[in-house]
Amino acid sequence: MTTAMPLRLHGVTKAYRGRTVLGPIDLTLEAGRVYGFIGENGAGKSTLIRIVTGTASPSSGSVELFGERGRRGLAAARRRMGYMPDASSAYPDLSARANLEVRCLEWGVPASGVDGLLEAVGLETAGKKRVRAFSMGMRRRLDLAVALLGDPELVVMDEPVNGLDPTGIIEVRELVRRVNRERGTTFLVSSHILPELAEVATDYVVVSQGRLAGTVPARDAVGAASLEALYGRLVRGGDR
Repeated sequence: MTTAMPLRLHGVTKAYRGRTVLGPIDLTLEAGRVYGFIGENGAGKSTLIRIVTGTASPSSGSVELFGERGRRGLAAARRRMGYMPDASSAYPDLSARANLEVRCLEWGVPASGVDGLLEAVGLETAGKKRVRAFSMGMRRRLDLAVALLGDPELVVMDEPVNGLDPTGIIEVRELVRRVNRERGTTFLVSSHILPELAEVATDYVVVSQGRLAGTVPARDAVGAASLEALYGRLVRGGDR
């Protein structure tokens, strides 16, 4: 039996006030890969992420998650997704543990994995400390723990290392690697920090000016300098 791909986009566009800002996009993500998602400011990355996560609807085309389409199918499929936004969405007056437990209640996810997630992101000793007293690095690690609740099969991460010090960046990197390796989780990681993407990505999805410039394996760009060169070639249209 063929396993459905985590994500397929078919002719997806997005228009605001009659102006098309994204698409048409045809994109397929394969299971078990770590996709680095890159593009210049205004390229359409955030718009595409909102469409994938369900906070925006495409103007045309279709979104398919784990083989599911339509409003009901996508709503069910998104329970198999995790999302780490570019800005923390944690409840500031709750502890890290309480934040995870509340999300479990909201989403109908078993709370049995909370302790393991707190340990995995290095917040097991935070105790009853409220999130409002957390450093930026602690907040981002909590956001990652929330994204991993329920053992999702696809995790979308929007600028996950923003505000992190070098140690925090390495911790996030290693956790993504470990979850991908041990659980086979698919990641779509949007970031402007190309050297960091070069450390974790197995493939790259490149967008520019609202269009898909290309999807290429990481072996075609070894290291940050090669990734920058590859990005330039794709955007100029030399490698389609």
